[in-house]
Amino acid sequence: MTRTSRKPPRDPGQLSGKPLAETLEPSSILHSETEDWTTSRDLTENGLSFVPEVMQDLTLYLLANPNVNSSHLFRADILFDSEGIMRTPREKAQSFALTGNANAEAIASTGGRDGVEDEVEVELTPARDVPGFTLTRTIVRRLVPRNPKLDRTLDQTCHFYEAETMAGTEGGCSRSLVIYTPHITKEEDIPYYHPTLRSLAYLYDYNITTTNTTNSNPTIPEHPSQDPTSGSNPGPGTLTLHTLLFPNLPITNRLERTLQALLNTQIRLARTTRLPTPSSSSPSSTSTATNQKHLGANKNPLKDNILPQHLVQDTYTRLKAKYASDLCQRWVETTEPSKHVFEDLSIAAFLIELWRSMYGVVPSDERSPPGDAITTTTTTTTTTSKFPGFVDVACGNGVLVYILLQEGYEGWGFDARRRKTWAIFPERIQSRLKEEIYIPAPFSDAVGVGVGEPSSGSSSNPISNPNPNPNPNPFNLTIPTHTGHFPANTFIISNHADELTVWTPLMAALLCPTNPSPFVAIPCCSHALSGAKYRYPPPKGERTSASTSASNKTGQGEQQPDSGDLKALRKERQDAQASEASEAGFLKSMYGSLTAKTMAVAEEVGYEVEKTLLRIPSTRNMAVVGGRRGTMLRWKGGGGELMNGTEVRVVGGADADADAEEVVAKVMAAVQRECAREGGVEAAAKIWIERARGINRGPGMGKQRGGGH
Repeated sequence: MTRTSRKPPRDPGQLSGKPLAETLEPSSILHSETEDWTTSRDLTENGLSFVPEVMQDLTLYLLANPNVNSSHLFRADILFDSEGIMRTPREKAQSFALTGNANAEAIASTGGRDGVEDEVEVELTPARDVPGFTLTRTIVRRLVPRNPKLDRTLDQTCHFYEAETMAGTEGGCSRSLVIYTPHITKEEDIPYYHPTLRSLAYLYDYNITTTNTTNSNPTIPEHPSQDPTSGSNPGPGTLTLHTLLFPNLPITNRLERTLQALLNTQIRLARTTRLPTPSSSSPSSTSTATNQKHLGANKNPLKDNILPQHLVQDTYTRLKAKYASDLCQRWVETTEPSKHVFEDLSIAAFLIELWRSMYGVVPSDERSPPGDAITTTTTTTTTTSKFPGFVDVACGNGVLVYILLQEGYEGWGFDARRRKTWAIFPERIQSRLKEEIYIPAPFSDAVGVGVGEPSSGSSSNPISNPNPNPNPNPFNLTIPTHTGHFPANTFIISNHADELTVWTPLMAALLCPTNPSPFVAIPCCSHALSGAKYRYPPPKGERTSASTSASNKTGQGEQQPDSGDLKALRKERQDAQASEASEAGFLKSMYGSLTAKTMAVAEEVGYEVEKTLLRIPSTRNMAVVGGRRGTMLRWKGGGGELMNGTEVRVVGGADADADAEEVVAKVMAAVQRECAREGGVEAAAKIWIERARGINRGPGMGKQRGGGH
């Protein structure tokens, strides 16, 4: 795999070395009296061994993800698919709603922001009559730029054609043609990110020869098991680009480089494309594999698995235009502003859309104006009564809190030390940023007597005292402390909170054990519950259980194929092992182990946990989300109401009959187990409090942390 990925996409020996303009020739399949289609041997790559299905799968993937070819693009929204397989933004949103991934009423209320207006009338450019080819599919997509201030969107019709010629007993040639036509009339309308062309076409010819051929040295495909024709050896494939230029417009150096890059990307990605190999004994898996193959979806199953991509990206674009420039200009920390600002804008966009799906609340820009008669009856009620508020633990520079407050969401944030950035915010925002230290309730109870001044009314039960710290200085610190007793149902944000990461699900569960609060944790640096730096070991049994499951599936539960395609079977096993190795590699990393530990602790105390890859400019981009589905069910239609006559008791997804004592017992069991390495809960508590005192005193003269998070 490593050698293949490093191999140059194209064979330099096939290139002429001349400028593209000198090698152009009329296209043999598309040139006509009305359209001067051209191609070139420098836009042709011979000797490729990819079966047609690989190119078809890759074409759909790139069609839905044009950002792979251009960094100026966010994505492509599908506006129309003649086969009805690739989904429009509205259909994606509705699908997420139906599967429990979004709130249908909340999404329906967004009007045209999710693309519904664009789907009413879709323009299709007429399909060309290509001799020898049959039109099989038509897709219209909208290219969405990253910066709408610089580039505009562009609609594009994509026509798919197929042709197959047989050559007697010696096989035949499968031909696939895709023509991309932008909806423009003159070259000035072409955005910067799109090649300056009237149309662009990809042609893939694939020769197949039977096993009876006299060729003693047949061409072997790079992925032999993907050959769809049983008992045949595939011949070479040829990929060619065809272009329809604007009249009297020369081929610039940039256009030539763009065309070469498009060809290189197609070949490079084809080498790593893996088609699904469904089990012959499972018809449902065959159907699923076929649908996935034609969806053009993102290859990473952890991306966009909680929220539709277009919702988060559109909100991010709006937030970026509204806040980015001002925040970067007024940045007062020593760290690079753009990294922190854009990262927090991305996280804010994710949270805004997450809360839209969970609670049905919308940001302030989408609410009715103050003079609107429906404000007091609809929007204000939705915003104020349905959203329970948020707390950003270890909020760092406070940018995330600032953005969310400005967008109309009530909440606050705290950190162990004040940041210089806080001073640039309005007084209203500064009052919501608190310099406070979190002392976990189990630690407060364990050392409440003997460390500083004891808390009034401390108890062995962490939830027995609703106001655990009436004394403002129980631990001999110069700043206030608290034990995480926030208002019920508060949404907890743990964004690169380091020492608080693994505590996040425990904090959320103790907040209201009868209905544990939802949370999102974005892990960063690994710490034990005591606060000391600690690298968690990979979760036990992950790889072993996966291997055992795969072995049992092959040896017992799965029926062996009757017509022994050994190559396909071997390929299926290799792909399963590769996927398993990739997951095992992630879990062996410090970051992967920390993420797994956070999820395991959350599940242990009763949460339904999900993880998703955030689209943020950071390598620490995995988010652990707890209690999302339960919260959405409970709050749908009006906070805390009955759903279909059945009360949803536990937001976090704990067992329906689990009462507060059981949840607390689970939390304390997890705390005691995790603190055993330090000598018990009391010893770990003393370490935590001593570290808090160190933070309170401030850093020494050695290396100091920056002013970001």
